[in-house]
Amino acid sequence: MKKTLEIKITEEMNGLAIKAVLSRFFGLSRREISRLKFSGGIVYNGESARVTQPVETGGTMVLTFPDQDTAAAVILSGKPEILYEDQDIVIVNKPAGMPCHPSHEHLDDDMGTMLQNYYGGTFKIRAIGRLDKDVSGIMLYAKNQPAAARLSKQRNEGILHKEYTAVAMGKFEKSEGTLVYKLAKVQGHRDRKVSGEGQECVTQYRVESSGDDYTVLKVSIVTGRTHQIRAGMAYAGHPLYGDRLYGGDNELIARPALHCSHLRLRQPFTGKAVEISLDPPGDIQTLLNKKTPL
Repeated sequence: MKKTLEIKITEEMNGLAIKAVLSRFFGLSRREISRLKFSGGIVYNGESARVTQPVETGGTMVLTFPDQDTAAAVILSGKPEILYEDQDIVIVNKPAGMPCHPSHEHLDDDMGTMLQNYYGGTFKIRAIGRLDKDVSGIMLYAKNQPAAARLSKQRNEGILHKEYTAVAMGKFEKSEGTLVYKLAKVQGHRDRKVSGEGQECVTQYRVESSGDDYTVLKVSIVTGRTHQIRAGMAYAGHPLYGDRLYGGDNELIARPALHCSHLRLRQPFTGKAVEISLDPPGDIQTLLNKKTPL
């Protein structure tokens, strides 16, 4: 999907080259400006313009961002559960058991492909972050490349923030805390190992409720590593229920009891605050019902 943006030239932009305006006032990267330049996507006062052209107060610039990636043929059918949508982003409820994007093992049975199919394959859907296949909850996608770039920047700056609901084994001594550890990938193994040679992980948690042998947590991650929450909780002595890969009891739930329950961000172009909450699905609720005494 092509993104079009109209810009009115203000006094503080007066006399600057177009590339300076785009970089300084709208945060466009060199790559984005280059893509606009070579695709003919910059129009100033109704005429195609060079990036070196100076602008004047009261002028109008229209940018048309190219989407060079053509959507692949899609196979997966069905209607996604959309929680929020506008012209630049779509937020969905990803069920457990469905990957969030295609991989060599899942080429056409993922949420990204379902969205491609839902929109008719006319533009490329871009996942912002990821959830493990067996983790449920809120998943964010961009509908165009400029939106994806801005959302990625929000992630790096902490503006885009996720919170997870997790059900861990055992009781925590502290009501809240921060876990700091390093995770490394081991050749030939799916799980991650805590290792001094790995990538640093910072995981924050807050206890919501607990019983004799379980704790419901609200978890957020400062860093974004594969299996960060799952491996980190196991390292702390509290694997998640259902997470067999990290030693969790799977008698009452068949997948990790982990759910992305809250997302906060700003619309990538208007800056409008977007905030979504989503309760855990039935299998986690069933687990808690069986754990909570009547």
